[in-house]
Amino acid sequence: MMALIGKEMRMTLRSLVFYLFIIVTCFFYFTSYATEETWGEVGPPAVDVTPQNIGTAEHPYYGWKKPANTLELAGRMKTEIGFDLGSGIIEKLRLGFPVKNTLDAGEREILTEAVSKLDAVLLAPEQYTMEEVYAIAGEIDKRLGGNSMYKVGLRDYSFPVENYDDAVKLQEDILADYSAKVEAGELLPGAARYFSDYMSLPAGMFPVFISAFLLLRDRSSRMNELIYSRRISPWVYVSSKFLALGIMSSLVYLIVAVLGGWQTVDTLGLTGQTGQAVGIFLGYTAWWLLPTLWVSIAFGMFGSMLFRRGIVPIALQILWWFLSLLPLMGSYGLGRLIIRFNSPNDYGLYRGWKNEIALNRSFYLLLTVLLIAAAAWLWERNRSRLDSAGMTAKKRSRRRSPAAPAAAPEGGR
Repeated sequence: MMALIGKEMRMTLRSLVFYLFIIVTCFFYFTSYATEETWGEVGPPAVDVTPQNIGTAEHPYYGWKKPANTLELAGRMKTEIGFDLGSGIIEKLRLGFPVKNTLDAGEREILTEAVSKLDAVLLAPEQYTMEEVYAIAGEIDKRLGGNSMYKVGLRDYSFPVENYDDAVKLQEDILADYSAKVEAGELLPGAARYFSDYMSLPAGMFPVFISAFLLLRDRSSRMNELIYSRRISPWVYVSSKFLALGIMSSLVYLIVAVLGGWQTVDTLGLTGQTGQAVGIFLGYTAWWLLPTLWVSIAFGMFGSMLFRRGIVPIALQILWWFLSLLPLMGSYGLGRLIIRFNSPNDYGLYRGWKNEIALNRSFYLLLTVLLIAAAAWLWERNRSRLDSAGMTAKKRSRRRSPAAPAAAPEGGR
């Protein structure tokens, strides 16, 4: 089996699509994670900058602020619900796009009940946690049938800062949050989650462009007699191809993870923390990102055997990927191919979703094994059909072949 894996790894290195995969992965890294915007979000806030009014004298505006406590969150959530009740319209996601829907009587009642719950929070905010307030929005989404803008992670319930004193206070709060994050050891894990969020996007789509043709490639090269030889176990044959591509693709991401850990430490000036950062980035990459990569490879192989065409699993994978893009945080059900956590902060939210994420990743590891086993079974079935067809063709060929004519005796006088 090791010889087969080595052979397949060499074949992968000859694939132009594999090098395109590397280019796309690096492109996502340098344009999505390793950017000035990321360093601004991950790094320390600027404390010596005077807040600037970017609005007007009549309507000052100093930016947006995320709710810092249950009082602010419940108040902003109640305001958002009030907007929807006033307009009579609510937005829901359809294939990843927001679509406006008119509220019916039942939906209005759902929103009104949620307002009553938020009023209770506003009366005694210290008795509730942020997770419990977010759960009110999650309950709204569930009762509305799902995929509404109340889905946890779709809205952050930010509100405008409209006076100078609040802007100064916001700067102080941001600095305090950053200091608390550093003291809690959450700076590098937050950056690693942010890295994994962006890098999982190419991992969830592009590997299928290679794997969908792995089991079809040899047949198209007219190597049928070698492939369908009974001396090759279907499990060995299929799993060797999966392991070869899985190892090569995983190495690409692990190398980029090392680069990400090193560059984060270097850019933020975290002297002496390179080894720690690399370990954290590798850990999140292996646990959050690689299951997405592996199941994408396995799905391409399984789909190509099921449909006998590589283009079908590619199309299905793209659809699956597209439906997994939103929300940017939360909603980690078993149908979610990609783990989205588009924030280097919000550790409290992550802590509440940690078990759900672990279940999702464990499921996809198991699904990968099942898909490879199913691909091997389908490959063996196809081999048996080819063997049967070959035997039938040989029998027909023998029946149609005329007997060799006997040699005529030499005549003599």
